[in-house]
Amino acid sequence: MRATAANSIRCKRNQWLGGIPLPFIGILILLSLLRLSPALATDNEVCMDCHADTELVRETEYKEGTTVFVDPELVEASVHEGMDCIECHADADDGHAEQLSAPACADCHDDTVEEYAASLHGMALANGVADAPNCADCHGGHSILSADDPSSPIHLQKIPYTCATCHADTDFIERRPVSFGSPLAGYQLSEHFRALMSGQHGATCTDCHSAHALYKASDPRSAIYDRNIPNTCGQCHDEIREVYDKSIHGKALAFGNTDAPDCVDCHGEHEIRGPNDPQSNVYPTHISKTTCVWCHESERIVKRYGLAAERLNTYADSYHGLADRSGSTTVANCASCHGIHDIRPSNDPESSTHASNLPNTCGQCHPGAGENFALGQIHVAPGNGEHPVIDFVRQLYILLIIATVGGMAVHNGFDFFRNFKKGRLAYGDDYLRFSATERFQHAVMALSFITLAYTGFALKFPNEWWFAPLSWAGAEETTRRLIHRIAAVAMVGICLFHIVYLISTARGRGQLKAMLPRLQDVRDFKQMVRYYLGASHQSPAFARFSYAEKVEYWALVWGSVVMTVTGFALWFDNISLQFMPKWMLDAATVVHYYEAWLATLAIIIWHFYFVIFNPRVYPMSLVWLTGRMSEEEMAHEHPLELDQIKQREAAGENRDS
Repeated sequence: MRATAANSIRCKRNQWLGGIPLPFIGILILLSLLRLSPALATDNEVCMDCHADTELVRETEYKEGTTVFVDPELVEASVHEGMDCIECHADADDGHAEQLSAPACADCHDDTVEEYAASLHGMALANGVADAPNCADCHGGHSILSADDPSSPIHLQKIPYTCATCHADTDFIERRPVSFGSPLAGYQLSEHFRALMSGQHGATCTDCHSAHALYKASDPRSAIYDRNIPNTCGQCHDEIREVYDKSIHGKALAFGNTDAPDCVDCHGEHEIRGPNDPQSNVYPTHISKTTCVWCHESERIVKRYGLAAERLNTYADSYHGLADRSGSTTVANCASCHGIHDIRPSNDPESSTHASNLPNTCGQCHPGAGENFALGQIHVAPGNGEHPVIDFVRQLYILLIIATVGGMAVHNGFDFFRNFKKGRLAYGDDYLRFSATERFQHAVMALSFITLAYTGFALKFPNEWWFAPLSWAGAEETTRRLIHRIAAVAMVGICLFHIVYLISTARGRGQLKAMLPRLQDVRDFKQMVRYYLGASHQSPAFARFSYAEKVEYWALVWGSVVMTVTGFALWFDNISLQFMPKWMLDAATVVHYYEAWLATLAIIIWHFYFVIFNPRVYPMSLVWLTGRMSEEEMAHEHPLELDQIKQREAAGENRDS
């Protein structure tokens, strides 16, 4: 019994230590361990004992003086609500170092971290580049919010500014020349940014560059690698991508030809503007001047791929090109004929420039004229590929201009030399030269001609300085063309009025009869040549009109007919091309242009000389204003007519009849 009792007492003593039950002691030890080790804690209270202190800062060399305060409310409001600190900071044990290991994001986001680790940013960070962003730099630290939260740095509208933390920082750009300027500055001018800020879907940095798998543009894995760009843009513009893939550009790029233009080559990279924005690369007036010619006027590209040369020059010299240079936004440009994204070679039956499709392509702007347009050559340079008739007409007119204008200059040069030392003829109103009706006709003709010449050459040479007043007045291509056509109607109208005047009035019939060429005009010309050369001391005596005035009048008649016919053919080109092939309209264009030069030079060298620069009338004959001449002028210019007038006066007739 004593043994049994002793054993019983010994057993009870084993269950107690100093009067305290052993199980209770074990519980105390466990609680103590949990209190002492944050790694075993069930909540974040232990961490907050220190990190809830707003004045807590680092004291060692690692980021000395920076705060390590953590606002528990921000943590609870983040996407990590309910998680313990040690789930991210696995090495945050009691008395941990001030520099902890990187948060264990991979424990939950292993795929994303794997993408990031292989990226440009991840590789830089692994190589010790201090500027390389980590997860917290983009997503935030303890206050990580959902991407749908407008306050999140990765919310769509915030992403541009998050990326700009580095990429718009001047110091960063100097240290890490990944770009030579701020992409944000260009992006803020883009259509994407405008849409994004208005609450619509607009592409942002991560849409184009990827969120985590960022690579250099030269890396085939990159979303902005040349061959990948159509697919990157196609995430939003899928229908356009499908069209582009079938184009000559898309096929070449897919084959590996990085010279082939992709989306950004035409639309830009960050500053992508809408086609209606005058600053856009694809604004109508820029397409032919800059966008397409980046490649098609590049000597390297043209030679390497055997492309046709001088596309820009031949376009610029056409009506379309001239209107485009004048600022027209509706005239046909490269894309109007060749397509925008679906650009194919002209031998492709699906191409808009294939012979079978040209009637429809041209017919978009020229209804009813498509078939005849298809019969003409496009993008031809003078003397190179154009219709032989056009080349013949051009050469003929050049010779005609040289001969005519040169002859006029020689003739008037001799006249100036012979009259240089002679005094000016006296002003006077003794004899009627032109009636009020005739002066009215002259005034309308002069005004309409000058307007036609000025606006016509302004259409041909829109950027020359002497047409700057039109630009200052806001008169671009459409306005210049309107003024030109109004002047044309005025000139045709006065010509018709003149014809009626010549036929229906006695004076008009008399003027026409006096203006008819005669053999005497040839004799007078020969005599004048002898006089100019010093072979004779006597100049010829002229009647109502001299050979010089007759040449000018009938040249005006000829020029008016030619300019009217060709001008109206060009004006109403849709109608014209229902009756003629395009090469004939092209020939009309050549005739209209060179006839304008001939007429303008003739007026300046011939007409202006006799009215202004001739020493006998300088600084100007006033007959075109007053209609009257002094007897001295009549005796010098028209002595035979003066004799006739005096004979009529002697017979009792009116001198002005």
